[in-house]
Amino acid sequence: MQVKKEAIFLDFDGVIVDSLEEWYHIGVLAYHGIDQAIPDNQHKELYKDNCHLLYSYADEYCLFKALENQTIKDFTTIRKNANQKEVDTYSQEFKKIRKFYQNNHLDWWCELHGLTDYGKRLTNPQNTKDYFIITRKNMDDVLILKKHFNIKIPDIKVFDYSHSVKYGGKVDFIERFLDNHPDYNKAVLVDDKIENLCESSKVTCYFASWGYGKGNNEFETYQGS
Repeated sequence: MQVKKEAIFLDFDGVIVDSLEEWYHIGVLAYHGIDQAIPDNQHKELYKDNCHLLYSYADEYCLFKALENQTIKDFTTIRKNANQKEVDTYSQEFKKIRKFYQNNHLDWWCELHGLTDYGKRLTNPQNTKDYFIITRKNMDDVLILKKHFNIKIPDIKVFDYSHSVKYGGKVDFIERFLDNHPDYNKAVLVDDKIENLCESSKVTCYFASWGYGKGNNEFETYQGS
């Protein structure tokens, strides 16, 4: 009789890899322009201290707009009234700059990232059995960083933005994954964004307190298996 297994799905940014330095560096260039002076350290610290606000390009654009006054007190109002054309211009510029670095300065781009303490465990193949990655990040970016940091989760076990959105959300995708993979009878989702977590009869959701999220009182913090 085959023993049923538990599938463990991990978010990528914040949970496995710390991407804040890369987000900030490219975001500054995309927002202010490549020919402008880089803001001071206070600007960077305010950005990083409020990274829990970031869930989309619109959030990033509006945070930079709020930080023009070295404060985030206007962020909520700015986000509510965000100009979609301006957001689209920002996101296109951000993607263009990121792709330039990947094509011309790949090692340097990779080094803008770092492994979280939890992510360091995943360089040992003994710690990655039945582990999967589910992320809103672009697949190519994940595979580049996974190879750079020697993360031992196979490429075939990486699911990106197109998968989670197609099914409505990460938990929805995992529920359908279980329906189509009878060798697994249950699953865990570890994420640092409350927006991605919800109650499920099949998926146990855990909050990654070491990531970019903030103020969770609903989901238990993941301790590892």
